[in-house]
Amino acid sequence: MNQHLLIVALLLLGGLLGLAECWRLRGLRRYAGLAASVAATALLYFVLFPPLQNAAGLPLVVLTAGATAEQLAASAGQPNRVALPGSAADASVARMPDLATALRRRPRSTSLQVFGDGLGAADRDAARGLPLQFEPAALPRGIVELQIPPQIRRGHGFELRGRVQQGAGGLLALREPGSTQAQRAQADAQGEFRFSAVARQAATLPYTLELLGADGKAEQSLTLPLQIENGNRLRLLLLSGGPDPDLKYLQRWALDAGHEVRSRISLSRGIAQQRGDGELDDASLTEADIVVIDERAWAQLDKTARSRLLAAVDNGLGLLLRLGGTPSAAVLADWQALGLGLKSVEMDTKLQIAGQSASVDNGLQRLPLQADAAALAPLARAADGKVLGVYANRGLGRVGAWWLLGTQSLVTSGQSALHDALWSAALDALTRPRQPRAIASADWLWRGERSMVCAGDAALSVREDDGGNVALIAQRSDEARWCAGYWPRRSGWQLLQAGDQQRRVLVHDPASLPSLYRAQRQAATQALAGRGDHAHTPPQQPGPRWPWFLAWLVPLSLLWWLQRQRARQAD
Repeated sequence: MNQHLLIVALLLLGGLLGLAECWRLRGLRRYAGLAASVAATALLYFVLFPPLQNAAGLPLVVLTAGATAEQLAASAGQPNRVALPGSAADASVARMPDLATALRRRPRSTSLQVFGDGLGAADRDAARGLPLQFEPAALPRGIVELQIPPQIRRGHGFELRGRVQQGAGGLLALREPGSTQAQRAQADAQGEFRFSAVARQAATLPYTLELLGADGKAEQSLTLPLQIENGNRLRLLLLSGGPDPDLKYLQRWALDAGHEVRSRISLSRGIAQQRGDGELDDASLTEADIVVIDERAWAQLDKTARSRLLAAVDNGLGLLLRLGGTPSAAVLADWQALGLGLKSVEMDTKLQIAGQSASVDNGLQRLPLQADAAALAPLARAADGKVLGVYANRGLGRVGAWWLLGTQSLVTSGQSALHDALWSAALDALTRPRQPRAIASADWLWRGERSMVCAGDAALSVREDDGGNVALIAQRSDEARWCAGYWPRRSGWQLLQAGDQQRRVLVHDPASLPSLYRAQRQAATQALAGRGDHAHTPPQQPGPRWPWFLAWLVPLSLLWWLQRQRARQAD
């Protein structure tokens, strides 16, 4: 029996005894005594357990690391203030180890006002669902955004994009491991920058990104742990009705990237240059991941070969229809039946692509074509936003069309990274799907900051640089993935393990990259601002006891008077 029921039982027992005592009275005094006894018992219950009332809510002012003196002074008049670890608040502000503790100790908090650099991962979980206002602190000059590709394959191009705070027009340098030369880029008016590079070897390579000052010396240096994987060795089948430079450099890129290439290039009637088995039989189509065919080779296919090719696409094969010249009406009609509606339009055929140097001769051209269906996904775009290729799903595979010409000029003008990135992105979008990588983690891991690690095996662990092994408690994310929270204790290289799979990651020290760390924290907190599910209602609290106590004294006084009168009559 809990305490509440025990007290209620005692009150009822006392009330029954009081009723029995009042029953001994006579006349109107008996009924007055019975009523007073019942009222006294009920009112005493409310004295002990007053009814719950809605408490007046207050915003919880949260001072986090990075809060400026102006922000601290502006929040000084708030009655409900707390400071999280790292805040420069003085002793007058209550210190809390985390936001969840602050919300438990301040139950009347109905919303959050956050000042400074924002909330950590665990604190953001505690803040979800609460209305939140965030006033970030000003960031210092430095790199505040950096997008790293989630997966880089050997031989493929990749891009690094980012932004520099107070860095309009500033110079940045990207240094490859073992290279004495650096690739340079200039930030635009918004401080945004972009690098293109090619992954030459499969390894975990520590690229270095530097923000240069006016004197050319590095103001800030970041180590980028790029995980370059061998990936899946693609099996390409290239078919062309005649030789052309685009196909030549596409084949060279594929071979340099370690892919398996089979090709058949018609030279004249009955004569073809062939590499490997270039036939379109069932066996070769089953082995291939993607077929690249131009409009001339397509026109030479008979009905049986086309049906066999499209059946393979339905089973997962990728198909890229590459235009090397103005297509005939029959070819356009065939591709229209595949869902790739193209129509001729008036446009400037000269173009540039993003990242292309304007100081070199530009040999890129596009055919004056436009995709005729909004549902088609783009394969590539020009710098003016116009589409240069599209694709659509067909069965388990994908079929695409490509009308960009002169891509070999990127290689001959010293921009091979753009050429490789252009073709690798297009082929990756169409290629027969493969299994995702086994282990995935956040792009940036910070010492002392919670992160998520996911893999296809529940046996997740981390081996730190000192040799210590930390087992992670994984929970099933979906049918094929397990995820676990991870708090790195040390900065440096660490090894994530899931069964027989391994992946090296770099844990950064927040003190070494303050601008990037603070910017990421502010962005994550800003994402919560204004997203409260509903107005938070504080838990109800017991109302005041004194009104019930005063009311209880009235029947108690009446009972005392009745008992005194009875005693006098007995005397």
